[in-house]
Amino acid sequence: MTDITNAKKVLASDQFEGFRSDPLSLYKQCQSERLSVTAFLETLDPSERNSEGVVTSELNALERHLAAADIALSGPKQAKVEDLAAGDVSYLMPELVLRTIEEGRMVNERYSAEDCVAVTIPHKGATYHPLYIPNLNTTAASASQRDKSLGRRAASGKNGAFPVISVDRREKDVVVRDYGRTIECAYSVIRDYAWQDFAIILHLIGAQLAVDDLQDIYDLGITGDGTVGAAANTFAGVAGTLAYTDLMTNYIAFGSPFAMDRILAPVQSFTTILAMAQFQDPLAFNKIFQASGLPVTPFGAKLKEVDAVPGVTPTGTVIVTLDSRYAVRKTISQPLSVEAEKIINRKYESATVSEEKVYSIIADGALKRILWT
Repeated sequence: MTDITNAKKVLASDQFEGFRSDPLSLYKQCQSERLSVTAFLETLDPSERNSEGVVTSELNALERHLAAADIALSGPKQAKVEDLAAGDVSYLMPELVLRTIEEGRMVNERYSAEDCVAVTIPHKGATYHPLYIPNLNTTAASASQRDKSLGRRAASGKNGAFPVISVDRREKDVVVRDYGRTIECAYSVIRDYAWQDFAIILHLIGAQLAVDDLQDIYDLGITGDGTVGAAANTFAGVAGTLAYTDLMTNYIAFGSPFAMDRILAPVQSFTTILAMAQFQDPLAFNKIFQASGLPVTPFGAKLKEVDAVPGVTPTGTVIVTLDSRYAVRKTISQPLSVEAEKIINRKYESATVSEEKVYSIIADGALKRILWT
């Protein structure tokens, strides 16, 4: 059983008595310290860790804080929405809403974009000049540099030069975009419902945000990121027909040091791939697809479903493939946040969940597409 002795001391402290009187002050303090509320609570009530620094506590600081207030979020004695929104720990309600949305964002790996992102960078400002690696192992690369070892010196020995890998800064800005959802839900409607009844709605909001994220990464391959154009098309088959050999051609087109490990496909392409004879192995289907809902390919890549892009790929016959280690950078100007003041004042019908971010391409050669129309 988790020890909540320290959490009870924090809950009873003068500092948190002040937060009960002025809940918004907690969020202002966390914002000034660039911490989430959960991270702030961890500074006051650290989770237990082993000798290697790995957290061993069953509950995080936020969950211990709720336990100290005798509030359960699940089970037969779970709190109602009103217990949380109008009780002694009402100052935690915005953080609970935010964390629950984030959980929903991560709950289905099939639609998650996080495992398609090579690196996440915090940034201040409305635009961003990303670094990138141009023409490494692409058709535009010079014959002398494409597929060349990055570490092998020229044949002339110690006097020879190492191969060059160019790192540049995009001449154009990528524009940070605003993303959000407005919650249309009157407090009077949800106040008497169990927390889990409301939480599942918040999970759904998070799940839709995940779909939007994955869609943005798909769009990178279709239209580029505003500073570089669409990914190279590897299709060389019969127009209107997607064959297994087309997937093989795409896989081989990556070449070292890249390796295709993600396939983003709209419904028409997604179903065409799953219907291929090479994907009809009943053993693989039973052990993998039915267990996780994630189809796998013989290339070891994860197959993810996206929507066709209206006006660009209306028929769903463009597939985007990538090397998740080197293809996509996520730049965050404002992490996912909720309007704490409105949540605290129980004005859910106008509360907005939002973030500011942009996806951009790191290495041109790590992103491909299959245009099979």
